[in-house]
Parts: sequence; structure tokens; C-alpha cells
Amino acid sequence: MTISGSIFAALLTPFYDSGKVNPNGVAPLVDYCLSKGVHGLYAGGTTGESVLQTLEERAELLTALAEHAGGKCTLIAHVGAASTSDAVSLASTAKSLGYDAVSAVPPFYYKHNFDDISFYYQAIADASELPVIIYNIPVLTGTDLTSQKLLSLMQDPRIAGCKFTAKDLFQFQQLRQAAPDKKFYFGTDEMFLGAAAMGTDGGIGSTYNLIGDVYIGIEAAVKVGEIEHARSLQAKANALIVVLLQTGVIPGLKYALNKMQIPVGPCRAPFRLPDADSLKLLDLWLTENGYLG
Repeated sequence: MTISGSIFAALLTPFYDSGKVNPNGVAPLVDYCLSKGVHGLYAGGTTGESVLQTLEERAELLTALAEHAGGKCTLIAHVGAASTSDAVSLASTAKSLGYDAVSAVPPFYYKHNFDDISFYYQAIADASELPVIIYNIPVLTGTDLTSQKLLSLMQDPRIAGCKFTAKDLFQFQQLRQAAPDKKFYFGTDEMFLGAAAMGTDGGIGSTYNLIGDVYIGIEAAVKVGEIEHARSLQAKANALIVVLLQTGVIPGLKYALNKMQIPVGPCRAPFRLPDADSLKLLDLWLTENGYLG
């Protein structure tokens, strides 16, 4: 089971102003992301506002993406859900649509024991018959998959690796060293350079929707030892992230892309529009960096 590429945009979900999923907005967003050089797209995850959508809406997004981007790049479907049946349904959909891999957060809200979590991932692997990437983001799911638990899950050969969205670079490096035959993708955008220097199989991030080329550049610079250039690129990304932390990351990214005539629409409530002062800062960053005329 192989997954091609290393830099994947954690894709936003386009919505109409009415609040409904906009499948027609997928193509322009995908085309922009691919124009920045990303190797693939990770759909229906945190950045995609998946927990605010129905099962049918999530399947609608996966379908629209497969129809437009199938064969153009690597496609990874995030299918994680609170219930195993929902995750299995989406995993089956991803299989039928020709996705290259699936990914899933652990089942959330309830404090499940490790056996429950193991059976959940086994069910996803059974349904998808695709490589499975564990999505470990404890700050949001409330489930902290320790190194021991992650390595235990990865004993299943169908578990291809992990999307690691946390700030512990030591744990990340130790995991990668302990399981060299698995893929470890870093998901904390503001620290990607650190992960690249420690050794990563790539990155999956939200800001890649807008500046995917920056992360392509960081990865390439580290590989050839151009650390000062890599630092300058990470600094560019982090200057954007500082602003996005004020607007809200997802609302800010959508605002930026809409201003660039890429129609991703609004976020879904309870997200709200960022305040005017933070949007002025974002406009300034976009203008100074050549994203707005």
C-alpha cells in the first residue's frame, strides 16, 4: 500500500451563501491548490468543517472532488466520525470513488477504551480496502493516542501511517524512528520546518490551501541543506498564521480565497465573520505578498 506525494492541502469545503455545500466550488479551489504544486488533497477533515456536516453532505463533497481531481493528484478522504457506522459508510464511498487512501480521527466525544478505537480503525480498513492514515489531533478530539497506542494500531499492515497534528517534535521523531515502514505527515503548519528537519514524510495542512508552494519550498530547501531559505519560507508562512489566528484560521482562509475570486463561500455557523480590524491585517498581508492587486 503506497501513497504518492508528500505535501497535501487539507481542503476547505465550499459553501453557498445559503449555507449549503457547494460542489461547484470544488473545481476552482482544487485548480488553485494544484497550481501551487501540492501533490494531493486531503478532503473532509478539520479544515473542511466536516463535523458541521451531515453524512450525506460529506459524501457529496468527496464525490465532487473525485469527479474533478481524480487522476490529477493523490486524493485522501477523511472519514472519521463519532460513530463507526458513519465512518464505515464514508470509507465505502471513498473506495467506490477511487480515492488513494482514507484517514480518520479517533471516535470522539465519548471516552472510548483502546479496544473500541482499535475495532473502529479495523472497520474502516475493512470497508475501504485502502491505506488508512490515523489522524491524531488530541487538542480537538480529546483523545490522546500515545506513542504506544499509535504503534500498536500500526501493527495492522493496512494502517499506512499517521497525520500528526501536535507540537511534540520529539514524539514525532521517535514514532518515525520506531516505525520506519510507515508514513508520518506533520499537521502543525507553523512548525513544519522543524518536522522537516527532524525527518517527515510530508505535511498536511490548512494554510496549504493558500500557500502550498511555500511548504513545497520548505521541504525542498531542507532536503538540499538550504536552511536559511527554509527559515525564510517558514517565516512567511508564520506571518500569515499570526494573522489567521486573529481572524480564525478557517474563516480567514475563506475570506482570502474569496477575495482572490476563488469562490469558497462562507464558513458554517457557529463560525462567524472575522472582525474588521483582523481582516484589515489579512488584506495587508495578501497585498504585500502579491495575492491581491
